[in-house]
Amino acid sequence: MNSSQQLISIIMPMKNAAHWIEECLDSILNQSYSIWELIAINDHSTDNTSTMLEGYSKIDGRIKLYQNSGNGIIDALNTALNYTRGDWITRMDADDIMPKDKLEVLVATLDWNEKVVATGKVKYFSSTRISQGYLEYEAWLNDRVTENDHWDWIYRECIVSSANWLAHRKNVNFEKNLYPEDYALTFYWFSNKVKILGSNQITHLWREHRQRTSRNSEDYQQASFFKLKINQFLKLTKVQERPLVVMGKNQKSQLTIELLKNQHVDYLHIHSENIDQFEKVDRPQVLIAVFPKDEEKRLIQELMTSKKLKMGQDWWWL
Repeated sequence: MNSSQQLISIIMPMKNAAHWIEECLDSILNQSYSIWELIAINDHSTDNTSTMLEGYSKIDGRIKLYQNSGNGIIDALNTALNYTRGDWITRMDADDIMPKDKLEVLVATLDWNEKVVATGKVKYFSSTRISQGYLEYEAWLNDRVTENDHWDWIYRECIVSSANWLAHRKNVNFEKNLYPEDYALTFYWFSNKVKILGSNQITHLWREHRQRTSRNSEDYQQASFFKLKINQFLKLTKVQERPLVVMGKNQKSQLTIELLKNQHVDYLHIHSENIDQFEKVDRPQVLIAVFPKDEEKRLIQELMTSKKLKMGQDWWWL
């Protein structure tokens, strides 16, 4: 089949998105790649989101609306997947915007390779000031694309933004109740040795606003991220025969240690007061729960190198 004939299924959960849904849908309708279907799932909205979507579906038959068979984002995403007809899946969030050539760029990056996930760079936008933390995360995500080193950073943060990827449907899995679901999806790719390819073009415009689910749900707070990442580390990466070191003395290290204790995992806690003990540990796996300024970061990297430990294989930033 010619690549221009491939159907892309866009899955989109939505809840109380009336303020933004028109701008979102217009950006999808304006895509330069036109062979797509939008499977929008109404997750029990109490505003007129559903009515607005119905109006668009009457104008363009590629837009289809269904009700969530369960409750919440994961159920909505899985409901959407059940209705898709295409082999190639991407996600959209109802408050965001697609650049005009998003699908075309992701298609070109993926080149219909079933073993690859395509992504691109992101840009936050808002009617108010965007916090420094979000701007730093934007820059960090875009650095991963530039450096092509996503898997080295898998235990730091979610390495691909929630609605900025294109993949074959066999590489799309949302496990029930496993939040944050976007981060969990990247671990699914990691465990299945899927390659991530990134375009240097901006392929997603990420709206920042106070009503975002990630701001207001416990499923997206730091404790949830750490529970997911530490459990995945123990499942996918921890080598039983090698000692585990947790480095740092802060809230992140305490979260990590608490999770390890709950699973009865042995570890050595290294921080500035007992750093000399690290030299005595043979072939450790190291979780570094600090992310300091450049000079201290360089010193930590040199320490890892001095013990012949490689980032992404032997040690990871948390």
